[in-house]
Amino acid sequence: MQTVLLVVGILALVGGSMMAVLRLRTVYFGASAEGKVVGQQESTSTSSSGSSSRFVTMYAPIVEFTHAGKKHKFTSSLSQREKIPEGAKVPVRFLPDDPDTSAEIATPGRMWGFPIAALAVGAIFVVLSQAMKG
Repeated sequence: MQTVLLVVGILALVGGSMMAVLRLRTVYFGASAEGKVVGQQESTSTSSSGSSSRFVTMYAPIVEFTHAGKKHKFTSSLSQREKIPEGAKVPVRFLPDDPDTSAEIATPGRMWGFPIAALAVGAIFVVLSQAMKG
């Protein structure tokens, strides 16, 4: 079990670090555009409270924006319970040489939520694996 926690923790730390570097590059070397929400990617997860559990539906906005005369579309990396209404205008940040895979809605939560969560989970798993040693 200790090895599994350590491996999962290291993978989360590596993934979170890679995403954080991409976000930093996007902030410092990226471009901005106005995007428009064109849909939602729906996912369902379970939420447990005591002895009961319930299903929670989460929504990740699908955003379309234009760069260099070409339309690009991406799905935000952060889902939330509330939908952003279709047609809503949102700020987008992206790397001009790779707009399809680097784009994200340019709000602090959406830009930094996933990297911070992955780094936190990775750190917790690594600490837990080391606590199991002794």
